[in-house]
Amino acid sequence: MPEEGRPAMEIALYGLGEMGSEIARCLARGGARVHAYDPSESVEVEEQNLVRWGSVRHAAEKASVHLVVAKHLSDVESLLFSADGIGPNASQKSLIALHTTLTPEVVRDLHTRRGDTHGHMLVDAALSRRGGAVREGSLSLFVGAGDEAFAVARPVFDRYADNVVHAGDVGAGMTVKLCNNWLLYANRHSALQAIRTGRQLGVDPAVLTDALASSTGSSWALSHYSDLDEAIVTGRGAPAVIRDRTASELGMAKQMAARDGVVPTSLQETFALLDVM
Repeated sequence: MPEEGRPAMEIALYGLGEMGSEIARCLARGGARVHAYDPSESVEVEEQNLVRWGSVRHAAEKASVHLVVAKHLSDVESLLFSADGIGPNASQKSLIALHTTLTPEVVRDLHTRRGDTHGHMLVDAALSRRGGAVREGSLSLFVGAGDEAFAVARPVFDRYADNVVHAGDVGAGMTVKLCNNWLLYANRHSALQAIRTGRQLGVDPAVLTDALASSTGSSWALSHYSDLDEAIVTGRGAPAVIRDRTASELGMAKQMAARDGVVPTSLQETFALLDVM
């Protein structure tokens, strides 16, 4: 809760999906007043300090901190640049943090297109889960920002993330995120192959996963083996939304990594994960 006599921080959040809704809960429970917008009326997030608005403009007018957790680039562009969007309607010198996963080049392009209009600061703050619940503040943020912008953003980010990394200038946060996901998906692909082989050779699945997760072959993917992984290993596949997200993030990693036209071998092999999903 805010300190007695001090007003609550006003934060606008755009996108109440899987991650956005949990960030909103964390902020609201921590005493911030969250002004949320999501075009889907079916999305429900009930918190005492959270207000839903029916337009981007109404949310933007209420805050000087703006967290963009939209799913697609087209949504981000509309939020930033439309007449009813954040740019023209947020208070002067607002902080705009892009949580949507994008390539570093795209982030730098958005930063250039934004220019100095209204004096807003645009930073990339890529999201990555940790061991606990996001709604409890267990979250990594990889931040791409100049020193001045990062100094402004850090106290905000500390409200809902327990691992805030200043990765470098604009775009660097997304570089770290895509490198992270490259390793995550590579580890996941290897883990699923190893688990399938062990099971085929008669090792009890529970014994196998516990043994691997507690030894030198462990990874985040192994330590967080889930019903989704079980479905993939047993041939039932993954939901389309999970496969599409994986394909999108691997595609961005490929675009980032293949600057000289050559895709690293480990990344090439990881695309086979999509076939088993």
